[in-house]
Amino acid sequence: MNRNRLTISALTACALSPVAAAQPMHHDDHAGHDHAGHIHYIDGPRDDAPIPRPGVELSRGNFALLVIDPQVDFLSPSGVTWGVVGESVTENNTVENIEQLFKAAKGADARVFVSPHYYYPHDHTWKFEGALETLMHDIDMFHRDGPLETEGIEGSGADWLARYKPYINDGKTIVVSPHKVYGSDSNDLALQLRKAGIDQVVIAGMSANLCVESHMRNLIEEGFEVAIVSDATAAAKLPGYDGFEAAFVNYRMIASDVWSTDEAVEKIAAARGNLVNVSGASGVGLAGFDPVSFFQSESPLNGSPMIRAEHAGATYLFASEESKATFLADPDRYAPQYGGFCSYGVSINILLPVDITTAQVRNDKLYLNVNSDILRKFNADFEGSVSRANTNWPGLFNEHAE
Repeated sequence: MNRNRLTISALTACALSPVAAAQPMHHDDHAGHDHAGHIHYIDGPRDDAPIPRPGVELSRGNFALLVIDPQVDFLSPSGVTWGVVGESVTENNTVENIEQLFKAAKGADARVFVSPHYYYPHDHTWKFEGALETLMHDIDMFHRDGPLETEGIEGSGADWLARYKPYINDGKTIVVSPHKVYGSDSNDLALQLRKAGIDQVVIAGMSANLCVESHMRNLIEEGFEVAIVSDATAAAKLPGYDGFEAAFVNYRMIASDVWSTDEAVEKIAAARGNLVNVSGASGVGLAGFDPVSFFQSESPLNGSPMIRAEHAGATYLFASEESKATFLADPDRYAPQYGGFCSYGVSINILLPVDITTAQVRNDKLYLNVNSDILRKFNADFEGSVSRANTNWPGLFNEHAE
């Protein structure tokens, strides 16, 4: 046996040894991954494999959520595949988890793509098919009367699951052309991602070992960085065959990372970035005043440096633990509008500092302005100023968030 073969044998033995299995390799410490070598699986941890875990650090503006086949035939008890996928969908809480990802991506102003599955009459004339292609055609899965025909889609197996329609039909989500077998090499997904400037893709949807895994493989071959949200997928279960387990093994061996929905939601929210007016290196918002106190009295209270909480890139101080608890129960209600920048300034599309003495609560929201003169201008057309500021804020955020 030559030296190279000896080296390979030694590495193989190391990889399979109990010591190696107990000490999996990690490139970095990633949020949501414990240090005992576990990975999220369905509703709890399982032992991780002794292989590297590169991780994906989402970059604002460079990543997208991809949801594959969020359609009735896969995800509803009325769908034609529920008899074989329903157990896995229920175990994984897939329907709810996909919705959590839609919410997180929309909340972070992240791009969302949907890759659907449709079969038209001419697809049923194929001369040969694989096992599950044959099944899908036999049960009229994802059937549509033609690529230009929309009549009959509403409520059919090819339709979006109803709870997802507000996210998909919002005029912002990109629905690419349908994939025909399993992977995205038969549609325009890669083109649309490239044209949107996307380099990183977070994948969820159906079905785990078929379309999801195939999209993962295709996108990695196309040079994208891919993370899989495993419990936002599911697969068929047949006697002796567990499609989700088969997919999970390949997710872990091929993708840059595998996340739970909770991990993905946290990472997507963090990637949105923050745009907030704080005091220098301390990062304290509202000049150290207790944000809740503005809503409770005309004389706001100074917060204590010992009672603090973080929210959206700012540190807020509180006059009491009760006030802190009130804030944490609904931070977006008590945090100042427009990141604590001058409200009138945002209404004319610029960022200005504020004078804390201009603070006012109107319509149960906290507004600040740069000085008393500008406050009077803001209040002279309060509704119009707020409307213009609300329109301008997303653009200012996208331009200046860090």
